[in-house]
Amino acid sequence: MRRTLTIWMMFSAPAAFAGESMNVAVCNLTQVSGTVIEHAKAEAAYVFRAIDVETHWMDCGAEVGAQDARLRPDYIVRVQLGGKIAKAGPVSLEAMGRAFMDSQEYGFMVDTYFGAINDLTLRFPLAGSDQVLGYVITHELGHLLIGAGHRPNGIMRASWGKEELEALNRRHLKFNDRERAAILHKLQMRNIASASAASTQPK
Repeated sequence: MRRTLTIWMMFSAPAAFAGESMNVAVCNLTQVSGTVIEHAKAEAAYVFRAIDVETHWMDCGAEVGAQDARLRPDYIVRVQLGGKIAKAGPVSLEAMGRAFMDSQEYGFMVDTYFGAINDLTLRFPLAGSDQVLGYVITHELGHLLIGAGHRPNGIMRASWGKEELEALNRRHLKFNDRERAAILHKLQMRNIASASAASTQPK
């Protein structure tokens, strides 16, 4: 009986709490293979799904001019080749990615630097560059959703090294409960605003 109840709760939970969603466009501005990009998106989607956020991936430039805000990307990720790691030890996330925000901590675009990401995986061959790219995308989107500044542990740490790559390879690198709450609140407010704007548009 207890096992039946547990199984019922596992399958009924998603229906009881649908979570939030976001549209993210990925612009591959370099020669990174499409397979690497797809794997990276899958890794990022996994981390966000764990905190009840569904990620809808869009092609770069798709529906940017759409009148319905729900069809436009909420965030844009640019994958660039640049970035190099100059020193030994843990690597600052600033070398691997950047979130662009104004003084009010509003932003919609992030850059990721595949050269630095690849250098990190060569230094610590514990995870693939596609995996690390996915987690860097997640980290930078985390800044747009949570704000500037880093945390002492988890995916929002300021620098990554052997320990972090081991954790992300096991899919143990994640957002904490406070970060989850902040992300869900931000997306809820954004999605409410988008739905409201769409409902007032002439048909």
